[in-house]
Amino acid sequence: MKNPDGRIDPNGKTFRFLTLYFSSLEQDKIERDLVVSGSVTKTKLNSVTQEKLNSNAGLASYRVIYSGVEQSKRVVSNYSLNVIKLALKESGMDVAVITSTLRTPREQAVIMYKNAKINLSKQYALYGKVGDQVLKVFENNKSKSEGEVLNLMIKAIEEYEDKNLRVSKHCVSEAGYKKLNIIDIGVNSTKAVCKNFDLSKFTAALRQLEKDGYISRMIDETSKSNSCWHLEIIPNIKAVENYNKNTIFMPQRLINSNGYMLC
Repeated sequence: MKNPDGRIDPNGKTFRFLTLYFSSLEQDKIERDLVVSGSVTKTKLNSVTQEKLNSNAGLASYRVIYSGVEQSKRVVSNYSLNVIKLALKESGMDVAVITSTLRTPREQAVIMYKNAKINLSKQYALYGKVGDQVLKVFENNKSKSEGEVLNLMIKAIEEYEDKNLRVSKHCVSEAGYKKLNIIDIGVNSTKAVCKNFDLSKFTAALRQLEKDGYISRMIDETSKSNSCWHLEIIPNIKAVENYNKNTIFMPQRLINSNGYMLC
């Protein structure tokens, strides 16, 4: 390392560098031995083969799962899943939870209706001009029954779609979704299942992947009412296998407090 810090902390940059191509389960095993005996001599690990070094930047042990997304809409490409896994590895996390992919006009209207009832002003702050017009339909008709209001909101969304205007990029056909994956990763859902959860580091990792061209657009909505990271990814735009090509893959780039890559 260019600037070694003289420390080996649990899940710290030196530890993760030394165990770079071991799975998260193997890393846990090493940490447990260190805590119990102060030694890893009893830990038996599989050897790190050249094949393992070359396989998807060592992403096999990281998980991206779904929550609240029906089976027919679990259509995020393998490429996009691997890009999210890159962010997990960069930030020292082991799992992320996708909470939204593509939506029908009805599903979009239901989400907007539900959140507008909770806090309408926050919804106006979240959407653009087209979304604001649909929210205005809610505001002007909120004294009516839920079914009536939803039908009016759905009609407005569909009318804008006919004009090639979208309330949300989530509202898209399956064919369109294959060209541009729109993904929400839920903060609370991920926090509930992820060890070493770190909002700021995961956000920084996604930002870096956006800068590197793996993510077309990342919107940080973690402090908004929907509490998520919104990602837009063009499948296969860059080869994941070539991430940091000609250098050893550095997952601690955004783990250390300074946020610098050590290579």
